[in-house]
Amino acid sequence: MLTTTCRCVVRGSINSDEYFYVRNIARPGETISSNSYEQRVGGKGANQAIAILKAGGVADFYGTIGKDGQSVKDTATRFGLEPNGIIVSDVPTGRAIIQISDTGENSIILFPGANYSQLIEESWAASDIAFPQCTHVLLQNEIRLESTIYALNNSGSATTIYNPSPMLSSSEITEFPWEKIGWLIVNAGEARDLYTAFSKHGPLETSPGETLLLLSALPALQATNIICTLGKDGVTAFIPAFHRTGSGEPFIRLPAAELRGTVRDTTGAGDCFTGYFVRGLMDFGPEAKPGNGITESDIVEVLKACVEVGVSSIF
Repeated sequence: MLTTTCRCVVRGSINSDEYFYVRNIARPGETISSNSYEQRVGGKGANQAIAILKAGGVADFYGTIGKDGQSVKDTATRFGLEPNGIIVSDVPTGRAIIQISDTGENSIILFPGANYSQLIEESWAASDIAFPQCTHVLLQNEIRLESTIYALNNSGSATTIYNPSPMLSSSEITEFPWEKIGWLIVNAGEARDLYTAFSKHGPLETSPGETLLLLSALPALQATNIICTLGKDGVTAFIPAFHRTGSGEPFIRLPAAELRGTVRDTTGAGDCFTGYFVRGLMDFGPEAKPGNGITESDIVEVLKACVEVGVSSIF
């Protein structure tokens, strides 16, 4: 394995996350009291970069905070993120207001704040190197779409992984350069939304596996490896190199790992999965692709490790 030669750039969000632990998620018009309160570093970009580091990989995170975010930067640095990748802007730090119920369900409101700054891209464009040297690039949707496009246009031959959450608008979906995405990581709801926007057929009444196959058949995603997480139902994956042949199973399907203890908080579970998955890809070296350095059984083993992480005590 060639892990030491791989480096992932994560261009994404970094937030001050405020957690309110409640019996039940507040209904519209309802005022409730929380049982406890906690403040943490968050943002899908920072979360996923930290997950790569926790998994033993090398990740360079790039994001923006406000002048009010020094404590966020200090905490992120303690988790292993390099402080030089976190730029300070005049816009307040992004925030997330998160309710966590007794059953572990969550409700999240995001304020993008400084995450929508393009100071990172401006600093890169002004330097001699338009984008940091790397073998893998991981992107999400909590920064400006222009920042995501910049990364895709300037990352050269790096393996690109895209977790489009929150989902793009219908017009953004149809105009997005999907041909630049090597790996797409979505949940079941995002997969349905993506297919609906492309097909314009209205809401789907299909199983997750059927939705995955419909998504994989879209011209825009013909060459894209698709991972679809299903929460308590596990994960599915369509890998064109293995599943367009018409022989064998039409896609990979793995059950969720057995829960150890009780569900306390599902916030960040998807980010943990994504970070560990990217770290798994990095194990195979900078040039590896499905069918060329990565086998179907390799992907199955990586996915097994990722679903296990969600029920472990790693974090």
